[in-house]
Amino acid sequence: MSIRYELAVDGDAAAIAELHAVSWQTAYRGILPDDVLDGDLLGERTASWARRFADRTGTLTLVARDDAGLAGFAHCVLDDDPEWGTLLDNLHVRPDLKRQGVGRRLVALTAARLRELAPGSRMYLWVIEANEPARRFYVAAGGEEAGTDIWDDHGAEVPIVRMAWRSLDALAEGTR
Repeated sequence: MSIRYELAVDGDAAAIAELHAVSWQTAYRGILPDDVLDGDLLGERTASWARRFADRTGTLTLVARDDAGLAGFAHCVLDDDPEWGTLLDNLHVRPDLKRQGVGRRLVALTAARLRELAPGSRMYLWVIEANEPARRFYVAAGGEEAGTDIWDDHGAEVPIVRMAWRSLDALAEGTR
């Protein structure tokens, strides 16, 4: 399996939206309301990504591609928080490629790029508390739990956990 990693281009928005919707439908079943997951999630994600790609100032989006198309993506909001740094707002991998290193490589490449853009920067994300596989993934990647909150979106109040990296150095080493 040959996977290429690169910066997203404007033409990637639709494929990212589609993967984002599929990822939510598989990972968040039983966490988000069924009417959200079974409704026009693709339309909602398409509109969201069109807005994001209309002005990508202050963001970084990396994609993974294989012969079948989009294999995964990572999207960051640079310098989102003065204490926690850059927000890794989205990390999604096509379901048939999970647990094959695509997500780990996307996170490592994101960390490496962030070190270039802003040496000494930090990174954090919010993960749904009930999403145990994702939480284990981030802990294995060196993330530390650093607080909780409630995600109040799509008609549900969902407990979330902040995962944070004090330094991007070790994380970025995964690019080698």
